[in-house]
Amino acid sequence: MTVSEIIQKQKEIYTLLAERRLKESFEKLNLLVTPLQDWQSTDKLNEMETSYRYMIQYMLDGAEDPERKKIYDQLVISSYRLTDRVTDLLLTKESTSFYYSHRRYLANHPEYTLAHDFEKCDNDINNLSLASLLDETDTENTKLAEMKRTVEKDGENLFINIWTNYPAIESDYMALKDALTPNRYPENITALIVSALTLNLMHRFNEQKLLILLDGYNHNSEEVQLRSLCGALIILYLYKERLSLSEKLKNRIDTLKEDSRFNTDVRNIFLQFIKSRETEKISRKLKEELLPQMMKISPSLYKKIKQEDLMNDMTALDKNPEWQEMLEKSGIEKKMKELNDLQMEGADVFMSTFAQLKNFPFFNEIGNWFLPFTPDHSALRNVFGNNSMGNNFKKIIDVSGFLCNSDKYSFCLTLTQVPENQRQMMMSQFGAEGMDLKENESEELYKASKTRENISNRYIQDLYRFFKLYNRRGEFEDPFVTHLNLLHVPLLESVFSDDNSLRLIGEYYFKREYYDDALELFEKLSERYHSDSDIYQKIGYCYQMTDQYAEALEAYLKAEIINPNSFWTIRRIATCYRNLKKPEMALDYYHRAEKINPDNLSVEMNIGHCYLEQKDYEAALRHYFKVDYLDPKGHKAWRPIAWCSFLTDKSEQALRYYEKILEDKPTPQDYLNAGHAEFSLGHIRKAIEYYRQSIISSGGDTHRFMASFKQDMDDLLHAGIPANDIPILLDQLMYSMQPYQA
Repeated sequence: MTVSEIIQKQKEIYTLLAERRLKESFEKLNLLVTPLQDWQSTDKLNEMETSYRYMIQYMLDGAEDPERKKIYDQLVISSYRLTDRVTDLLLTKESTSFYYSHRRYLANHPEYTLAHDFEKCDNDINNLSLASLLDETDTENTKLAEMKRTVEKDGENLFINIWTNYPAIESDYMALKDALTPNRYPENITALIVSALTLNLMHRFNEQKLLILLDGYNHNSEEVQLRSLCGALIILYLYKERLSLSEKLKNRIDTLKEDSRFNTDVRNIFLQFIKSRETEKISRKLKEELLPQMMKISPSLYKKIKQEDLMNDMTALDKNPEWQEMLEKSGIEKKMKELNDLQMEGADVFMSTFAQLKNFPFFNEIGNWFLPFTPDHSALRNVFGNNSMGNNFKKIIDVSGFLCNSDKYSFCLTLTQVPENQRQMMMSQFGAEGMDLKENESEELYKASKTRENISNRYIQDLYRFFKLYNRRGEFEDPFVTHLNLLHVPLLESVFSDDNSLRLIGEYYFKREYYDDALELFEKLSERYHSDSDIYQKIGYCYQMTDQYAEALEAYLKAEIINPNSFWTIRRIATCYRNLKKPEMALDYYHRAEKINPDNLSVEMNIGHCYLEQKDYEAALRHYFKVDYLDPKGHKAWRPIAWCSFLTDKSEQALRYYEKILEDKPTPQDYLNAGHAEFSLGHIRKAIEYYRQSIISSGGDTHRFMASFKQDMDDLLHAGIPANDIPILLDQLMYSMQPYQA
């Protein structure tokens, strides 16, 4: 059995167990147990099946059993555990992943237990503490550096061994629980332990380990608290189907929910999970929109900058209206503002920037992706120097609230590739003005970077980078592939049940155009607030943006009852009726909108469209001409005026408009329609030429042209074109296309 087949069967069993289809689960599980040839697993499966058959028989016999639910739940739990065990045994034999390779290594070295790793780390930290008290001679500094590296290595080993710890024994649980005791280890070591435990739980669910991870929320370090909570929330979502089976977990979460800080933290983390969905969109925007446009305009900007010798006045760029106009026309300024707004909200705008800077050997070590930024880390030894300028630079990087930990390491490691003299020059560029912070300014920056929201945001970004960029990421299940929707975790339901939470999260979904998710929350709010037109408006809009016009109409009509004079709502109702092919109903509402706002161009255009759909071409023309009159510089009404003119036997008027359209940015359809107008006037050669241009502008697609032409056949006949002339003209058109096709 291949690795992918094993994992696929495991997932199938998980799905069946989540749906409480035990019999089928046993059948699938047997397909894993049989090739394993492990008598313990076989006996366990047989025992579970026998118990289940007895339980069913007792129920059929009408026997009352108050323990039935408890026994059933235990069978489900046992099925999950056996599936995990059997899958793990099979993958240990077959998988070449780092996880299982390391597991096989540990199996051959039983002396490397978690208790042993923690003991070694304890000793090395104590030795380092004692050595730090010695005089700082060159010799001692070298020795101290070696001891610091030893402790760093201990952290790396602890990370790997905690991550791969399966199955756990009682001493492992005790060691992990003790490790999260406040002040037991330095913050960076404890943070690594928490992250490793999170990865371990992602790989295999374990109730006891999850409870230990939740213990981390009571740590005295906010970094550890929030890492523990972020990890626990991911696990709660990934294994939400199992949670109802654990009374201990339920009790623990219920206790935590009594703390208002916990509820606030959960909501903030959930919002950051939502924001992480934006990361790829932001990266695409930078790569495909912003950077190409910047490259496009940079020569002209550079030329202007050079002419004015801006090196002597760096503020001049903002002061020259020509350059500002250039930026505005390019659209760059607007896009940069959007990115800045997203950054201020906590969105990840640096992913694309630092994605290319994760190839340093430093990131080959899996634990380093989760390491809190430490300017004194041995990998950064040669970056900052021992002068005040280096110390200031170190301080700036350390307190930066916009960069996550792995990006800070990426930035500093990049500096190690720069020659020392250039690196010193770069640091000096920040200068005394930017780098030599006053004590109070430094303190403020530090506080801002250490807010609970900032800590959790940066950690989630670290997690996101690991699962997207780690060179062996294919060996991990990426939790960010799916939406980590904590609203669907039953144990957390009450955290989000209050009105403020529902509105906050709903509005964020709505703002970011996640309409299905927003709809779920607005529907809940509508059950509580029957007279809030704003909620019904947003429900309608969410349905409309997902092309569910009947449902959108129902919501808009409810909003109209509450606020009958809302111009916005009336327009939306009209739009829904149009999309539901009810132009007469749409007209009623567009006319109501017209009375509220008589000169609204969009309303007038849509009234014209409704009349056009009802084949009242003269009425349509009146409204199209009104749009053309109100907006003489615009071109919105040209096409419908031209077409309606043709349909009302005003072909010369139609041609005047088509001539203007063809001078602008014509489409294949424009050439086709202009050809119709010429054809109706008997201008055969001109008609053929326009038809040729229609085909040429569509890439020579004659089939597409003929399909469009046939759709207009009734209109051509209505315009007085003899039916017998049409095939002759089309044949001549095809003859004329032969040189082009050749």
